[in-house]
Amino acid sequence: MVEGRISSSAIVGDGSDVGGGASILGVLSGTDGNPISVGKNCLLGANSTCGIPLGDGCIIDAGVAILEGTKIGIYPAELKKIMEVNTNANMQGEVFKGKQLSNFSGLHFRQNSMTGEVTASRSTREVKLNADLH
Repeated sequence: MVEGRISSSAIVGDGSDVGGGASILGVLSGTDGNPISVGKNCLLGANSTCGIPLGDGCIIDAGVAILEGTKIGIYPAELKKIMEVNTNANMQGEVFKGKQLSNFSGLHFRQNSMTGEVTASRSTREVKLNADLH
């Protein structure tokens, strides 16, 4: 389902929902010339911005911008859960740039409304489009 903006070079997987006003950047928008892909069953919340390739089952909350240079905090317990899904990755630390999380599956990006910190955790929600509407 697409209610937002998708650049001409972007690829969106089956079952994904691009919310109202959400944007998927293209190769002319500062992505090092790499097209952006959004995996299957992802959700880009209203007015969010996706500037990195996403794997399957990812969520970007409404109003959150995930760009290559965005600093994203991941707490140790969540990093362990994320690594269980993304077995080819070897990540250490607690703060990552968006580019380091490119093509990861099962991420849920949020922004703390008190501190402004952008964080990622293991997504436990299954994104399913409403069959009556699509």
